[in-house]
Amino acid sequence: MTACGPARRSTGDDRPVAPGHAPGAATLATVRPGSRRVRPSRPPPTEPSPRRWAMPGEPVVGRTRQIIFDEATRLFGAQGYAGTTMRDIATAVGLLPGSLYTHIQGKENLLLEIVESGIDRFLAIADGVARSGAGPDQKLRALIKDHVGVVAQNPERTLVVFHQWRYLTGEARERVVEKRSRYEDAFRKIMNQGRRSGVFAPGLDLKVSVLAVLGALNWTAEWYRPDGPDTVAEIGERLADTLMSGLLTRAS
Repeated sequence: MTACGPARRSTGDDRPVAPGHAPGAATLATVRPGSRRVRPSRPPPTEPSPRRWAMPGEPVVGRTRQIIFDEATRLFGAQGYAGTTMRDIATAVGLLPGSLYTHIQGKENLLLEIVESGIDRFLAIADGVARSGAGPDQKLRALIKDHVGVVAQNPERTLVVFHQWRYLTGEARERVVEKRSRYEDAFRKIMNQGRRSGVFAPGLDLKVSVLAVLGALNWTAEWYRPDGPDTVAEIGERLADTLMSGLLTRAS
């Protein structure tokens, strides 16, 4: 005698069917020849978290936007605006490229924000010096030293502000040009006051003098090193002495 097992159902190709499954159903145990195995769907890809931590109480959206701002500044400074793609920025931040547009409008808008916020820092120190009651020579010395201080806070950002603004177009470019002109005017007004009061040489060429002073100041972002032997204050004093020596009258 033999033991009786469960009844065997035919599938049409004389293969057993697991109990509880209808004939022809695709399972891991029974797949018809030539049929395609159905794979479970994969979950959609998730974005990696940005690589920096937020400050306590800082909103996540604001934190991510600041990281984008910082990484774009670094990339624009290292490889130029034209040489930086949105994919480069996304990779540096740790986001999918399309997700950048959740936080920013586009690459040029990002450049505008970097450049404009940088110029605003310089305008703020110029406004503070203008409101002081110091004489023209002391105002110019203070403005030179404060300019060096802003550069030293972030030389990388300063290089983008000074050089990459030329890639802006239309209204964005006009806004930046207007602010740059206002900053130049701050130096021009101080020098003109000094020339009229006799502190600076009476034959002082304002246009050449302003461009010469600003050119020297802006170049500090190229050579300043935070780990250098001189402090920011020392560099500012020495630059002020050097740049103002050609402006002051001999009596001063």
